Amino acid sequence: MRRDHSVLVRELNRNGDGIRKKYRADTAQKLFEKRTHKQHKGKLDKYPELKEYVVEGLKKEWSPDVIAGKLKQEKREHTISHESIYNYIYNKDDKYEKLYQYLRQAKPKRHKLYSRKKGKLRIPDRISIHTRPEYINERTRYGDWESDSVIFSKQKTILSVQSERKSKLIRMHKLKNKTAEETKNALIQTAESVPRELFKTITFDNGSEGAKHLELKDYVPDIETYFCDPFSSWQKGGVENANKLIRHYLPRKTDLSKLTNQDIYEIQEKINNRPRKCLNYLSPNEVINQVVH
Repeated sequence: MRRDHSVLVRELNRNGDGIRKKYRADTAQKLFEKRTHKQHKGKLDKYPELKEYVVEGLKKEWSPDVIAGKLKQEKREHTISHESIYNYIYNKDDKYEKLYQYLRQAKPKRHKLYSRKKGKLRIPDRISIHTRPEYINERTRYGDWESDSVIFSKQKTILSVQSERKSKLIRMHKLKNKTAEETKNALIQTAESVPRELFKTITFDNGSEGAKHLELKDYVPDIETYFCDPFSSWQKGGVENANKLIRHYLPRKTDLSKLTNQDIYEIQEKINNRPRKCLNYLSPNEVINQVVH
């Protein structure tokens, strides 16, 4: 084998069968995978407060990337990557916890990840959220929106959701699919539903839905668009919070094909008429009515 004797001894001790110090390649591989697997979830086992934060975040229907982002944003003592959270959720030894049920897809098995080729997803004239003016970040004015897609199990039909950052006003649109064209049309409807001065900017995540953002200027000439960092949906927390309220009425297993546009509108207005502590117990509709009158 042309290996140093000490190397062979260490390998036999680590990966032998433990009985006659007999070495088997398949046994060695299984032991290696077991050790590697422990390393993946070690951080959550080592720090109970970190695990508690992650589990509570999942129960709030936060995605793993949102949880990882919030840990960094809040400058917690211990952080973890979104991929490590996924590894923990789908660890066969921990499936009894059924944490996968809190994920958007809620599937007990994770599909194999395929790397996206560099340059495949291109958003023309994409402007980073890091260049967004501070007065937008601080919610000092009305008219700055965030957009997101809410998906459901085993169907292409989705909801396109927009949330106004300061008033928390939302707009919901049922779309036949998650394409940039469908999303653009939903945004045009949102723009037409409010006074022009209340639709100044919109912030997207890094998905392909926002790829036709420049075409919005044909309908709203002065609109400015911004895009979050990859895997950083927490950067548009307003619409993420709106999505959690929507999930109360429309769980993942909802068949959207059975809902009319009027049904969607009624859910939208239930949320818009709900008083919020952050609005001094006014509802989003009440806040907007004060602004436009």
